[in-house]
Amino acid sequence: MAWGLAILYGLLAAIHPYALSGDHRWSMALAAVISSALSASLALVWRKNPRPNKAHLVSALLAGIALVNTVLHFALFQQAVNTTNFVILILGLGLVLLSRVSFYSITALALIAWTTIVTICNVAEPSEWGWFLFFATFVGCILQEQRIRATRASGTRAEQLVNRNQAIQNIAKAPALSDTSVAHVLKLIAEAARINLAASIVTVWLPEDGDKHELRLVASDREGILDTSATKHQTLSISEEFAQLLCESRTVASNQHAGMPSGRGGLDEESLDGPTLYVGIVSSRNLAGVILIERETTDYDWILEDQMFAASIADLATLALQTRRRIALEGQARKAEHLESLGVLAGGVAHDFNNLLMIILGNIELMQGSQAASSETQARLKSMMEAGIRARDLAQQMLAYAGRARRETRTIDLADLGAEIDRDWARDLLIGIKVTFDIDQSKVFAVEVDPTQIRQVILNLLTNARDAGASLITISVGSDSALNVSERDSTLEKSRHHWLEVRDNGTGISANEIERIFEPFYTTRDTGSGLGLAASLGIMRAHLGALNAKSKLEQGSQFRMLLPCSSKLPETILTEAPGLLKNVPENTKVLLIEDEALIAEVTIAMLKQTGRQVQWMDSLAACERDLPSIDLYALEFALIDVTLGDGSGVDAATLLHKRRPDLPVILMSGYDARNVLEDTRLDNSVEFLSKPFSHGALQASIDKAIKRTRISDT
Repeated sequence: MAWGLAILYGLLAAIHPYALSGDHRWSMALAAVISSALSASLALVWRKNPRPNKAHLVSALLAGIALVNTVLHFALFQQAVNTTNFVILILGLGLVLLSRVSFYSITALALIAWTTIVTICNVAEPSEWGWFLFFATFVGCILQEQRIRATRASGTRAEQLVNRNQAIQNIAKAPALSDTSVAHVLKLIAEAARINLAASIVTVWLPEDGDKHELRLVASDREGILDTSATKHQTLSISEEFAQLLCESRTVASNQHAGMPSGRGGLDEESLDGPTLYVGIVSSRNLAGVILIERETTDYDWILEDQMFAASIADLATLALQTRRRIALEGQARKAEHLESLGVLAGGVAHDFNNLLMIILGNIELMQGSQAASSETQARLKSMMEAGIRARDLAQQMLAYAGRARRETRTIDLADLGAEIDRDWARDLLIGIKVTFDIDQSKVFAVEVDPTQIRQVILNLLTNARDAGASLITISVGSDSALNVSERDSTLEKSRHHWLEVRDNGTGISANEIERIFEPFYTTRDTGSGLGLAASLGIMRAHLGALNAKSKLEQGSQFRMLLPCSSKLPETILTEAPGLLKNVPENTKVLLIEDEALIAEVTIAMLKQTGRQVQWMDSLAACERDLPSIDLYALEFALIDVTLGDGSGVDAATLLHKRRPDLPVILMSGYDARNVLEDTRLDNSVEFLSKPFSHGALQASIDKAIKRTRISDT
């Protein structure tokens, strides 16, 4: 249109001196020259820097040029034919409105006005209508050009919609959409958004550490080059109000809202002055991320179709995130099922293993008590006993991993437990290793734990440090209020906690191996069982705590036990001596109910050494059958296996208590099945004993059971 007006007024500048009369013809020629120059200048500026969003202003300016010429011509030459200029001006204004209804309405009014003026001025000769015909031809050309442009624009818009739809389908079918890593598909989404929205740069931001107001750059695409290096240490902060706005509106243009996030999140790229479109990645009505789409030029506004396509792209990002979350949950479910199966297997193996160890260790202890054994035999028996105890500890680790180890919690000072390592139970383990302590004894680190199980965790960590060739071990105790927990340690509440850390200067663990060290039966040592850390992690989780590990090859390892704080006052840590099985009068009778003949044989031998007489029953049915013939009041106590071949030891204990309520009862099991004591059919007089047990452990259980019975009677 601008070039058309420039050519038209250029022609008029040449025609006016000859077609018009009087001195004013030179004024009109000068006006035509100026109008042609202005129109040509607008055309050149537009060609160099087109601004579609300013097209209506350019059209209005061109219409203004026509208006000035029309007014000037009509003022200097008041002829009826000059009304054609008025008609052309009205038609041009109608085109500027870019509305079909408005254009035809104004055109009708213009024709009525022209007809009226021509009639009043008595313009009868068709030859005097020449100017009107000339301008009518010009308007016809403008209309045709506008029709062609509208047709092309419609075709371009349809092609753009097809391309955008195809881009969405391509991403939806891309294999990257179902990858465990979401980075690749986010890069594809950024690239598609940049190409289809004529953007200069597209970035994708996801929440950092679950904070939806602090976003981290995870994908970037600029001018067709996927940028992976720019995704490091870049953050973007958004307010709660803006996050809510994105959840509700999905898309927000920078020229539509004043509360934009400040800056570009620390991007290294040059700041862009163009319009920015913020697109919310919304999942379950919560903001799961933000896509920033930026343009260098300010000449293109974000139209509705752009925002709809951007929202569709964000939906694909949401789908990718949900797919990754689903895959992760499925993996966790499979892993949990696998670990549960391993736990059941480990628990069953540990139970049977403990029964076998009961036979082995019981007989070894009986042989050690024999006076006829030579010194060499005693040495061999001692070696066998030590191996058996190590096997028993391994079985306890399997039970701990399987979740079959019951806790007896007490409130203790973690600092006392750490200091106890040097002066008591771990000293022999650390021979030849320098141990330093970083423990503030003036502070109290109260935690509610089972001291025996926590000692086992520390023992496992110290054993690993020793086997890693450490020459220096540092044990420290501290307290923190802030905590970043991983998915593996999600059982630990985000509250104040105390920690005990074991740090060594051993060979360390590689990055690949450290991801697997807590897996059951995985070990980095040739002689390891692979259960130490797995059992330790199980114990820490049972205490609502966590176990974190950091290590690098040739730089040592660092293991930190995390335990929730306790508001109670700590108790004194006591260690109980194993003791011996005491001798009793020969007429002392004991009832043994055990379905394993070998275990019953060694147990009977242990009890007979003390002068006791043992009556053995091998099943629940035998107990029910022979119970009426037994004088229960002549029994010192009853020793019953929890798991019998034809029933439960709890049922047997219940039958005994019905006939003699004050009979001391000891339930024993290869599992750490102290939870059976919570059975409502039992009272507080029942004691529990874990297999395998020594003479001293059996004597301690006998004393406790008798003491419980006396307390119940009172």
